[in-house]
Amino acid sequence: MSVSVSALVWSFEKTQSEPAVAIQLLPGDLKWNSDPKLHGLQTVTLAGNPNAPEPYAERIKLPANTRLAPHSHPNEARMVTVLSGTLYFAYGEKFDEAKLKALPVGSFFTEPKDMPHYAMTKEEVILQLNAIGPAGTTYVETQSELKEK
Repeated sequence: MSVSVSALVWSFEKTQSEPAVAIQLLPGDLKWNSDPKLHGLQTVTLAGNPNAPEPYAERIKLPANTRLAPHSHPNEARMVTVLSGTLYFAYGEKFDEAKLKALPVGSFFTEPKDMPHYAMTKEEVILQLNAIGPAGTTYVETQSELKEK
């Protein structure tokens, strides 16, 4: 935990020496991006650059009936808040619906570095992710195993 906090403090100290940029976004200003690799998810970066070693904020929209296979992320300090809908979420290397916990609006969770987790939705869900880049996703199963299913 102290490594994550130290990295977060270092990153914010680093950005404070750079000129501040004020950002104000209304919901209608958001330009959602779709990527076929993201299995129907849409994202919008609110601030920062997920591909750089710096803090960033992102919104993630998951359609109804989405099932996210077990995966992990290489970056530290991933913090997520449920803004709309209910996300069903669990940690582990194997998808087990019985272990999913319902996270309604206002719920908060973390995705520790390299810790596998999975999720599903029954309705559209919007999340806010605050993290330090660079971002990435590694699935527990290999791509060839995913194609066979």
